Amino acid sequence: MKINRCTKALIGSVFGGVLMAGLVAAPAQAQSYTWQNVQMVGGGYVDGIVAHPGQQGLFYARTDVGGAYRYNASTATWIPLNDWTPSANNNWMGVDSIAVDPSNPSMVFMSVGAYDSWAYVPAGAILVSSNQGATFTAHQMPFPMGSNNTGRDAGERLQVDPNNGNVLFYGTRNDNLPTPYNNGMNGLWTSTDKGSTWTQVAAGNAPPLSSDGTGAGIVFTAFYKPSLANGRTQTIFAGVSDSKAPSTLYVSTDAGAHWSAVSGGPGATSAGGMYPNHGLIGPDGNLYITYGNSPGPYGMSSGQVWKYNVGQKTWQNITPLVPTSSDTFGYDGLALDAKKPGTLIVTTVDRYSNGDTIFRSTNSGTSGSWIDLKPKATMSWTQSPWAPWGHPTGFQGWMNPVIDPFNSNNAFYGTGGGIFGTTNLTAADSGLATNWAIAAKGIEETVPQTIASPTSGAPLIAAIADVCGFVFNSLTTPPNSMISTTSGTGVAGACTFGSGIDFARGNPAKMVMVGSNPYSSPVPVGVVSSNGGSSWTAFPTLPAGMKKGEGSVAVSFDGNSIVWSPHTDDNLHPVYTTNGGASWSTISFWGNTLPVGTKVLSDGAQNVFYAWQSGTTNFYVGNGAASWYQAAALPVAPTQVTAVPGRGGEVWMAASSGLYKSTNSGSTWNAPITITYFGYAFTPTSIGFGKAAAGASYPAIYSGGQFSDGTTGLMRSTDGGTTWTKINDGNHQWSGISQVVGDMRTFGTVYLNIAGGMGRGIIYGTSAN
Repeated sequence: MKINRCTKALIGSVFGGVLMAGLVAAPAQAQSYTWQNVQMVGGGYVDGIVAHPGQQGLFYARTDVGGAYRYNASTATWIPLNDWTPSANNNWMGVDSIAVDPSNPSMVFMSVGAYDSWAYVPAGAILVSSNQGATFTAHQMPFPMGSNNTGRDAGERLQVDPNNGNVLFYGTRNDNLPTPYNNGMNGLWTSTDKGSTWTQVAAGNAPPLSSDGTGAGIVFTAFYKPSLANGRTQTIFAGVSDSKAPSTLYVSTDAGAHWSAVSGGPGATSAGGMYPNHGLIGPDGNLYITYGNSPGPYGMSSGQVWKYNVGQKTWQNITPLVPTSSDTFGYDGLALDAKKPGTLIVTTVDRYSNGDTIFRSTNSGTSGSWIDLKPKATMSWTQSPWAPWGHPTGFQGWMNPVIDPFNSNNAFYGTGGGIFGTTNLTAADSGLATNWAIAAKGIEETVPQTIASPTSGAPLIAAIADVCGFVFNSLTTPPNSMISTTSGTGVAGACTFGSGIDFARGNPAKMVMVGSNPYSSPVPVGVVSSNGGSSWTAFPTLPAGMKKGEGSVAVSFDGNSIVWSPHTDDNLHPVYTTNGGASWSTISFWGNTLPVGTKVLSDGAQNVFYAWQSGTTNFYVGNGAASWYQAAALPVAPTQVTAVPGRGGEVWMAASSGLYKSTNSGSTWNAPITITYFGYAFTPTSIGFGKAAAGASYPAIYSGGQFSDGTTGLMRSTDGGTTWTKINDGNHQWSGISQVVGDMRTFGTVYLNIAGGMGRGIIYGTSAN
């Protein structure tokens, strides 16, 4: 199968300096905005780091759902590279693999696509840049990719021939592909024109793949550079993570045209239980491979490290420490020292009992040559002081390291907490400590679930997946701690998933947040604060029957009542409390209850609540937390409903047909406001409010959504919705907008989080206009 797709249906057009597939450029923004991240630093999974061997200080980091980054060595910060991604290609914010051309520091390639096995999942793409990621050309592939799937820690599955920068190979996963794709697309693909067009290596000649998801597919390719002939590297290896494959390693000796199994080593996965994770050929002529007994990054209880001598065609098991029944773990990360042949580091993974570590050898992994770095390693959290909650005294799990090819002392590793770095790695060779510190400045990959901007106190509060939530007293300095309590269901570490957060509009010091610890046995979490988030107290009790919690939450205008609609998995109808969670009652009216999974919010100026149900036109109003009624049906099913701060009874909703406004708590709704910008129709997905412009009587309105050309739009109105201005541009699209919130104290300042479960933290914009 051969493809030559620059677009889905049209020739790509330049949008914001980026050649995008099938998109037409929208005119430049009308207002000048500066965009940056609210500082958390780290968060989210950095599952791969690649160093360029030809330019000192040039590193690229990939994340599973938050784009890729390039390292700026002069400022020691990471620069996001995928914020241009439009709403139509939301899935492309997941970076599946990164490759560089070793002979050309300007070239960088990415395979993008977050999932490959969900129904209606969009196709992935190969992104090609000739200016280190400043701009990209997108070449759509005919199949989806899986940057957030099992095996995302492995790699790199996309590689460039070190002897010929025109030649690339890409290995797919072995998942069961949904319609409209077919499993015949799984396998090894190659390009001979710098990634512009791709041809699948015939199945009979390629490493075999099943399509049952029992592995991570072709997880790495590795070129043996000395085998140059006819302008291309002839000997290439591929690691196969598939329980049905006859071997975990395959080799081609004719530049990738034909492949055969390499015998020996750990053998087939079905026989030895080992799945390969990383494979690299070092300057000593050895191919080093890490293995685990599951595809990773989770679920490993055993693992091995092997090396294969390419010239002699011999294997050797060089596992530093053999897992046992009381010390279970696998091996995952791998990095080689380009300046010191035979020097490498490997990382353990899923070592929950004794904690993960990094092993180092300067003698090609020979028995007795491994040094365990953990006992003497020191950790610094200065750059992100909230982060030690998970691993306060040691290495964090799911580590993927890289050694600076120009300086053997320097190394990074990516993990679920961002990136850590050291500048004295070789100290371990003398029995001394290695010193590690968070080195993730610029990387923001958390996935916020709900954000809010109080009218006094902290400018921003947020409930966030994986890291619970934060009170941001500063937008430019990371917080000292996550939201937590000293006792109860919200104890530090208990909340690892924040879903809903709110503050009392009439008493902003009163706040509430709900979430859970979703791992192993879920633990519902609900916490309240009466001092603007300086401290938090867990609910004294939880609603009867609650097992997961999460969902949405709202606090009344005066702060004395709370309404909680738990996650649908709990199958609980929304509840309320008027005594801080000491007791809970199911919301009922005229023998009815609010439907499971409704979303709740509070009015902007009175003790009134609202509830709406996704995908329906049902709308409910609570005159207080206990007295509810079902209002007239909404004109259309909304994607978001928001109350206007400071204006009682005023509610807006975003829907596919436009923006709707009610001034009487949803009894009636105005005709929809539709927005067309230079000929492109705008479909709003979110709406929020901020401080009014000078001389204006109505709060500024912000709406995020998608234009009919597939691009992301962020619109602002300063006259109550009569006229609108676009405030983002082609370089700031973030793959779509899930929620937008204005700052009620500073006109023009707006906060947003991105759509589709992708993660770029919280982005905020400021403007003098």
